[in-house]
Amino acid sequence: MKKWLIVACIAAVIFGFTRIGTNTKKGDPNTIANAINKSIPILQKAGHTFLENAGGCHSCHHHALTAVNLSMAKEKGFSINDTLLEEALSYMTKRTKSWKPYSVEYDDPTAIVMSGGYDLWALSANHHRSDKRIELLVKNLMHRQTNEGCWVSASQRPPLEYYSFSATALMVRAMQNYPPPLLSDEIVARTKKARSWLINTNPETNEERIFQLLGLKWSKADDKIIQQQAKKLLAAQREDGGWSQLTSLQSDAYATGQSLYALNQTGQLKVNDPAYQKGISFLLNTQLVDGSWKVTSRSFPVIPFVETGFPHEKNQFISAAGTNWADLALLSAVNK
Repeated sequence: MKKWLIVACIAAVIFGFTRIGTNTKKGDPNTIANAINKSIPILQKAGHTFLENAGGCHSCHHHALTAVNLSMAKEKGFSINDTLLEEALSYMTKRTKSWKPYSVEYDDPTAIVMSGGYDLWALSANHHRSDKRIELLVKNLMHRQTNEGCWVSASQRPPLEYYSFSATALMVRAMQNYPPPLLSDEIVARTKKARSWLINTNPETNEERIFQLLGLKWSKADDKIIQQQAKKLLAAQREDGGWSQLTSLQSDAYATGQSLYALNQTGQLKVNDPAYQKGISFLLNTQLVDGSWKVTSRSFPVIPFVETGFPHEKNQFISAAGTNWADLALLSAVNK
């Protein structure tokens, strides 16, 4: 009996040290800051390693989302490696230079719609100035809108590069941030058409609810419609404080972080609201000692795997994305 008691105690100690915020009840500012400071360095290091190992390719999960995360971190006074951030942004702009002839004839719907959308979000978040190539890229993206009003991803890698809600919201934001000259009337018309699609199409997964809400905000939908959709997203919060990607899955940092971020950024949930604090507690209690959050992949591997050094082996891509979303939710709760 004594032997098993000792074993149980050791196991409890090990489990207690696998997470840095165990039993955190409320988003204490110092605890939140510590969590962010632990995650940023491993995200930036992994992004650099990805670029070294991928032969010049970059990614949404290790670079674009990280750049959005880092832009907010800098605004909130957190220390980041500016050299590594500029390296990632440089790869995004280099790719726009390599895309020829920058026209609607360019036929790579997966790379240009989803990766292009995330890249343009990242560049705008970091106040990157527009140029002729970016304007031509956005024009290209505009012409990929379907007759129904949405944009489509050809990728089969859920959740990050899969859903039309994500593609449509990102395209709306791209048109706003980098509008091609002389196309203002066309942008208004395409945005209106996208907004109508977002309003009239029912989301089925958490990722779709997130980008429906963000897309409605970015397309300047009526506040009542935004409130209605936000209530549905908020109702999906679980007892543990988190959200899940699918109803059949457990709560994770990816779904929880983006839910909190979307609800807050659209003005539907304040950081001092009990629901937000409950979500913050979930994130703090599930962060690992290395600074990451583990999220299990559910995508089909359609491209070669690239080792980045980020934790969680074959789950490292989605875990990096989840860590970025968790940071964005935590950063939203930080005062400058």
